[in-house]
Amino acid sequence: MKKQSGFTLIELLLVLAIIGIISAIAIPALLSQRARARDKASIDNMVGRVGDLVGQWDKSREAGTPASGAIASMQAYLTNTGGADKNPWNGTAGAPSTAFNASFNTQTGNMTASAFATACSGTATTGNFGQAQFSYQIPTASGAPGFFGGAVYVQNKVSGKNVVIKVSSLE
Repeated sequence: MKKQSGFTLIELLLVLAIIGIISAIAIPALLSQRARARDKASIDNMVGRVGDLVGQWDKSREAGTPASGAIASMQAYLTNTGGADKNPWNGTAGAPSTAFNASFNTQTGNMTASAFATACSGTATTGNFGQAQFSYQIPTASGAPGFFGGAVYVQNKVSGKNVVIKVSSLE
């Protein structure tokens, strides 16, 4: 009698079935994690740039640059330093390739911080998915507050919304 070694067909089919079940569970979880990572990268890009640009505003204003010149300086800074930054969602149908929109949206009126945040959130849409949109309201001599903010549209809801906003005061 010959001793056989190896696996039977039933054992091999059982192993393949187990691998298929594990794959069916793991692949959607992996794709979900990738989407959350892209959203997080988009949010981090926007929040980091808001801080950088407000710092650029302060630097320009301390140098005596008028408000309109400080905004132009901020746009030039973003263009010069952010050109290599890519939108993490690039590759998705219609997603822009750059991480930032270098042309800022002007918000006018004597807005409060919450009204400015609402107006800022309206600039982030599915058409600029994953790309940071920046808005500003220049402070006036009559006492109207100034704000600079960013908004980004993401896939997974954060605090119940698809738009994440960061607003800072300008002095």
